[in-house]
Amino acid sequence: METESSNLINEILDKKVVDALSTIISSSDLHEIAESASVIANSFTSGDYTISTSEDEKKLVQSFKRNLSLLIQKTWVEEFDIALKEEVLYKLDQFCAKLDEGKWSESYGIFLKILENVVYLMFGTQSRTPEFSEYALRIDPEFGIFWWYVKSLPATNDWSEEKNKSILSVAMFFLANY
Repeated sequence: METESSNLINEILDKKVVDALSTIISSSDLHEIAESASVIANSFTSGDYTISTSEDEKKLVQSFKRNLSLLIQKTWVEEFDIALKEEVLYKLDQFCAKLDEGKWSESYGIFLKILENVVYLMFGTQSRTPEFSEYALRIDPEFGIFWWYVKSLPATNDWSEEKNKSILSVAMFFLANY
């Protein structure tokens, strides 16, 4: 039985993007993963997703860190969430430092936790409800597609360093351009 948000995704996205998600998660072929990453990332925005050199990678990490830091800092939160906001900024610094060391696989879990907390800071407790994915798709389809992608990822994995880099880069690309 399909959920309302998966029906909505199928209405919003071209089938090739939905299929690319399945491929990027299930494939071990780096060429297929790279092609799928490009299809998904380019569905977020009209930007051009190209991560072919270490310079491209560094620019992506820098843009991601700058944009996400600004988003976190500018998000108004209740007094009881100020400590979480500061923790997320600290974890973001740690995460980016690990990426600079080439530790993409080691960074995967912390990345998902950062995203979960950032979305919580932006949307509050609603972000932790089953209906949030559909809500996100309806209020901001581009963000909703991003969140669909993130929530489709497994909590843990045993993927190669290169596959983790591709998987994380797709989400980072969205946030670097959000």
